[in-house]
Parts: sequence; C-alpha cells; structure tokens
Amino acid sequence: MFPKTGNACRKSRGGLSSALALALALTGGAVVGTAMTASPAFAQNSKGFAAAYKPVADITNAPGGDLAAAKAQLPGVIAAAETPDDKNIAGNLSLILGNKLNDPVLQRQGLELMLASGKVDPAQVGELQFLVGNLAYNAKDFPAARTALLAAVAAGRTADNPEGLIAESYFGEGQNAQGLDYLQSQIEKRVAAGQPVPDQWLVRGLQVAYNAKLDDKTLEWSTLLVTHGTSDKKWLQALQVVNSLTTTDKQAQLDLLRLMALTNAMSDRREYVTYIETADPRVMSNEVGRVLDAAVQAGVMTTGDQYYSEVKRVVDERAAADRKDAPQLAADARKSGSGRDAQVAGDVFLSIGSYAEAEEMFKLALEKGGVDRDQTLTRLGIAQVHQNRYSDAQATFGQVTGARATVARMWAAYADSRA
Repeated sequence: MFPKTGNACRKSRGGLSSALALALALTGGAVVGTAMTASPAFAQNSKGFAAAYKPVADITNAPGGDLAAAKAQLPGVIAAAETPDDKNIAGNLSLILGNKLNDPVLQRQGLELMLASGKVDPAQVGELQFLVGNLAYNAKDFPAARTALLAAVAAGRTADNPEGLIAESYFGEGQNAQGLDYLQSQIEKRVAAGQPVPDQWLVRGLQVAYNAKLDDKTLEWSTLLVTHGTSDKKWLQALQVVNSLTTTDKQAQLDLLRLMALTNAMSDRREYVTYIETADPRVMSNEVGRVLDAAVQAGVMTTGDQYYSEVKRVVDERAAADRKDAPQLAADARKSGSGRDAQVAGDVFLSIGSYAEAEEMFKLALEKGGVDRDQTLTRLGIAQVHQNRYSDAQATFGQVTGARATVARMWAAYADSRA
C-alpha cells in the first residue's frame, strides 16, 4: 500500500548532481584566481590566501590535472582564508573540485563556506541552502539538513517541495510525531492559501504514523488523506488502514466496511467475507446479497464458489421475508417503550436500502433510549448519506464520541467530499 522509502518527498541524487553544476555558472566555467592579486575582483582577498589558493586552482583548472593532489592541498587553502571573499572563493574551489571528483563531502563543504561568507548573491541563497540540505540528508546528518532546508524555504525556495524533505529529516531521526506535526502544519498552510496538497505528503504521513503505531495520528492522517488527496486510491489506502485498527468492535467494523464498499475500497476476498459474516445473511440478507454480487463483480468470488453458494442459499431464503417483515417491525417499535426495538427496525431498513424509514427508526431509538447511542448515531448518519443529505449527515456524525468516533469521522469525510 505504501511506498517503501521516503524518496517521494525529496529530490533525486541525479537531480542534485545536475543542480550542483550551478557552481560553474558562478565562476564562468572554471576556477577563478590564476591572476588573483592583479584582478580588481580579488582586491579583498588576503595575500596569504592568494598564495595558498593559486596552485590548487591551477591544478583544478588544468585539463587532466591531478585532482587527488588538489584535494590533499585544499585544507591548506581553507585554513588560509581570512576575509569573506577568501572564504567565498575557497568554498567555490571546494565545490567545483567536489563536482569533478563526485565527492559530496567537498561539495557540501564548498556550499557551506560560500554561504557563510555572506558573499553569495541573495537570489541564489535559497538554491544553495537547498543543495546543502540535500547533501546533509544523504549523509544522514538530519539536524543540519533540516537547518539548511528551513533556511532555503525562508529564502523563498519552493521548487521540489523542500518541506517534504524537512519532514523526512525528522523521520530519519525517529522523531515521527514531530515530523508529522510539521508536515501537517505545511498542509494546513497550503489549504488556507487555496493551494493543492501533494498526494505524496498525505500518503507518506499515513505510512509513518501507521508504521510507528501512532494510532491517534494514523486515524488523523487517514482523514487528511481522504479530505485533501486527489488519488483514485485514497479511500482504499485510508480505509484499509483504519479497518486494521477497528477489528475488535465488529459492529463498528461493519459500518466501516459499508463505507469501503461505497468508495470501492475493498480489494480482496477476506474483506468481502468479513463483511458478509459481520452483517450475517440470517439477519441482513438483502445487504449480504449486494455484497455477494459485488464480490463476484470484483472477481474475488465466482457463482460456482462453495462459500458463495452456501451464503446465497441463506440470502434467497431470507431476503423476501426481511423486506415483508420490516413494516411490522416499525409498527411494533412505535408502540414499544424501549428504543431497542426501533434500533433493530432501523438496522433492517438500512440493510434493505429503505433509508428514509431507517432514519425514522434510528431517530426514534435515540428518543426512547436504551440503545448504544454512538452506534445509532453512526447509522443514522449513514442513512442520511444515502439520501444525499450530506450536511445533515455531517452534523450527525459530529455527535459520535468514544471508540466509534473514528468510523464516524471517516463517514463525515465522505459526506464532506460529496457535499
């Protein structure tokens, strides 16, 4: 269900290497300094630095130069840097040498020296900080990566979603809750600004929360995914995760499976069988009949399947009688002093697809009392959804509390998406 790595949120190493070619643009395609003391561009460089710098720059510039020798002498160049200009040019030398050697340590060192010098064009600061952040992240130096990436964002760097890699820097340290909070804050900013939310952020957040066994955040991110995601698979991804957390309450699971069926989020035979057995063909035969048809249509069962045949036999025996008995159940519920009879009648009407009648019975059950209020509210909201009364359904689901609130929240998100 989930991607196996967090790379969806960050730039590829190939892209990073290409971006580091920016150093060539900054220096006109070569290391500067062969006539350093004579050029006005180097007037602010110290003489000691110039003496250390020139031979290393000459080697780096020379076709076929001994780059290993240049690398060995580079620490002396950096140590000789005194002025901001010295540090900027030393950093540029380190960066270009790192590019030629494909050495990320030298690349990062060069970028950091250039930024620390204060001599980088302000328009390039965001890009260079982004590159430092990528290099630090690849080196698993997550705090440094986060610092650089936050600086890149502050400087206006928005391409390639640096916020996603900032979240990954938290995840890389095992600070999963903090990373999820940060990523959620960025989602909220985008929503407030009317901007789209990257699907990979939503899926990644759900993946991290689920794998870290942060149940509350898993449920929260499931809701975020179905609320803000654009993928056709968002309901499948979110509801299968929620389903795995609600298996202890069979009636809550039944209502979640109803939503999974409605959103085409059921993907394997096991889910259909769980739905069938929880609904029970002896009790909700008409609903089970619809589930059987859906299972055949999905290709997870055939009409020649022994399990299908056994369940279908019970459905065929019970379906007509359940439809016939429903009005009498409603009449009896109206006379009863207990809400339990009305709840049973509501369940029957819900299962046969008579949603207005189901709504009436569930409201009556709540009025008379003696029922599981949260379960009855959930099913009242479901009946309202099936009547396309989404605002009413959202208000109903909003009253559900306790363990049932998770299922109600997912139904409320569905109602919101339809409204």
